[in-house]
Amino acid sequence: MNQPLTIAIAGRKGGVGKTTLAVGLAALCAARGLRTLLVDLDPQSNAAFALGVDPAARGTAALLLSAPVFAGAAPVQAAPGLAVYPGGPELTEAAVLRLHPEELMDALSQRAEEVVICDCPPGNEHLERLGLTAAAVALVVADAHPFAAIGAGRVLSDLGSMRRRGRRCPDRVALVLSRLDSRRASDRALPDRLAALHPDVPQLCLHQDAALAAATSDRVLIAGRTRGVLDLDRIAAWILEDPEPC
Repeated sequence: MNQPLTIAIAGRKGGVGKTTLAVGLAALCAARGLRTLLVDLDPQSNAAFALGVDPAARGTAALLLSAPVFAGAAPVQAAPGLAVYPGGPELTEAAVLRLHPEELMDALSQRAEEVVICDCPPGNEHLERLGLTAAAVALVVADAHPFAAIGAGRVLSDLGSMRRRGRRCPDRVALVLSRLDSRRASDRALPDRLAALHPDVPQLCLHQDAALAAATSDRVLIAGRTRGVLDLDRIAAWILEDPEPC
């Protein structure tokens, strides 16, 4: 069995659009015919909610704690070709916090999906590390808020530390500049500001898109060819090693 391509979506600050990116990218991959799994690592279970499934259903914590008996933790089907492990408060329990950072990677290696997307939570470095350690690709999300740039920088610093120490970490990393709106001066300045701080990290863009934001809050999968969907297409192309700049 080939291991799935695992993507971690992280960014230490909340409210920067990580879940919108995770859900949109998962829906796009499934629409392209790729068997896709979304792993919600957030105790708030927002990604599961956005996909229209019960956010309190048995999910990621059960997957982590059932190893090596993976059959006892089946994901919830959200759409054709798209399943999700909901998050939930169980992810904050001591048994989860004691897990080795490679536990999620071990569990996901048994999955039959082609793409796995891990939606990492804000402000919980242990749960974030489970997702980053499992991933081949990391998308670090930031918007124009100064705290978001600081949070993204901390994630990139942790990834650099993992790499220097020879720890398991993603092979490829990119910054995703989220909710960009060219009418705002701070958004126009963001690419250059982040490039000055992280000159070797590629940048991808997810522009402000009311339809994409509404799909997440209304618990429906994004459809059509909106600006946000076109951005998701470009992000997916980069993940599949066909880089395209903002």
